[in-house]
Amino acid sequence: MKKIILIPTVLLLCLIFLASLSEWAAARELAREQNNVIRLHVRAADDSTEEQELKLKVRNRILTEAQKILATCSDPILAKKLLTEHLPLLEAAGRETLKEEGSNHDLSVSLRREEFEYREYEGFFLPEGEYESLIVTIGEGEGKNWWCVVFPAACYIGAAEQIETQETRMPECFRLANKKAEDVEVKWGLWEWIKSWF
Repeated sequence: MKKIILIPTVLLLCLIFLASLSEWAAARELAREQNNVIRLHVRAADDSTEEQELKLKVRNRILTEAQKILATCSDPILAKKLLTEHLPLLEAAGRETLKEEGSNHDLSVSLRREEFEYREYEGFFLPEGEYESLIVTIGEGEGKNWWCVVFPAACYIGAAEQIETQETRMPECFRLANKKAEDVEVKWGLWEWIKSWF
């Protein structure tokens, strides 16, 4: 009698262990891909209509310049290096936009790691966590923020200054094909073989 109970118990524990391994592997895959993403975070001076509109104009200019810098780049380490080298250029472009719009705000651009919440975009999602970030701060930066992805190029300026997405550039594990972060699954050969017996 004890043997009959023991075998299913051991098998159940093995299945639980394998399922935990699968979840751990999926979490590691997401964490690894997070390190291959550079986000863009634009902070408006305040929440007034004028400042929010100004934020979008600065965003457009920064994205345009960043795309020129990263046009042929496919490596996240090189992307970080290129953006770091061109921070003065990006800052100058942002300040020029402010000047053209008659704003007296100061503007700063930096590249550093920053915490983000879970966020869904059209066609992909990004889990919460710490990301390398290109941060643009207008004035005191106390207004509503705008953020997306500058590398790989997931956001670009389309017609009528609308942000669109290029799904093909995002890592597969971030695709939103009717799945959330918790639905990401790594298939293990042994686990699939065991499931086929039930």
